[in-house]
Amino acid sequence: MDLRRFLLTFLGTVAVVGAVPTQSYPLDDRSVYTVRLSHEAPTTCVFPAGVTAIIGANASTKIEDNPAVLLSHEAGSEYFSLRALKDDAKAALNILFRGRVYALSLTTDGEADRSVVFLDEPLAGGGPRKLSADSLRALIDRARQRDRASFALPGMDVTTDRAEPATVTAYRNFTATIEAVTRFEAEDALVFRIKLENALSVAVPYDPQGLAIRLDREFFPAALAEASGAIPARGVSLAYFVISGGPHGRANLTVREKFSVIVPRP
Repeated sequence: MDLRRFLLTFLGTVAVVGAVPTQSYPLDDRSVYTVRLSHEAPTTCVFPAGVTAIIGANASTKIEDNPAVLLSHEAGSEYFSLRALKDDAKAALNILFRGRVYALSLTTDGEADRSVVFLDEPLAGGGPRKLSADSLRALIDRARQRDRASFALPGMDVTTDRAEPATVTAYRNFTATIEAVTRFEAEDALVFRIKLENALSVAVPYDPQGLAIRLDREFFPAALAEASGAIPARGVSLAYFVISGGPHGRANLTVREKFSVIVPRP
């Protein structure tokens, strides 16, 4: 996938009205990142995991301090939000993450960023990075939480993008429908929720570990699947699985690709 696809990041709750100004940067403790703020809406910054500490100059979590920038952050979380309180606000943050310090310069100059996602690997190139089984399970759990939520959860929309394509792949005796796709930007991963429907009077077995996604001529095998391995007679079964990166590094797949589902029989 090319970098253009990667940069087409949308937030699920505002996809109808257009793109949200989102920036993505590889983490580099030698750089100073400029984050543009506004008075009207918060800017949320997301790291790959929980940050250890945030040290600010001219920024505070307490409005009574009369800061130029208001900071909102829950200890241990991977994201924090910023909003300018003054005209021509200038401030700075040092973010302690994984034993390194990352510098942010905050300004109200230019169009405000609604979200800024920091990645722990280059945007393009580099070797493939495998997520642990625990990390993959955590992504499925987060996707389930997003599927259940009837409203936007704090911080979710800047770490994920979501679509409900309802794309059907027809097999001889059953169908596989992509009900939901959730993208996790920092991990370069997609979590699929698949509905399997069986028209037979007997159960239909399948291989959960062989689940995969097809996009044009490319195939992306599941890195981890949570699926029963059988569709009940004249019934429905749900399966969740994760596609993580590509064979040569980041795949940068968006939730709006035209995917089809590979469901192998044993």
